[in-house]
Amino acid sequence: MNAIKLNACNDKNGNPRRVFVVLNDERVVEAIDEGYDGNSDLTRKYPGVNVVFYAEISPREYRSLLKDYGK
Repeated sequence: MNAIKLNACNDKNGNPRRVFVVLNDERVVEAIDEGYDGNSDLTRKYPGVNVVFYAEISPREYRSLLKDYGK
């Protein structure tokens, strides 16, 4: 199982907007907000997951991923 980390920069209050998108056979399994916990939520739910890519995204894309694939 792999994940990609996407960054939409901080909001106007300085809160992080980073999300891990977990993939299984190129299909999105879940989107996990990094928040202030770093990758601890990711590794607790998916032990052994590999973060294979990092990219910048827009705040709109960030919100959309969490809405569509967040749990």
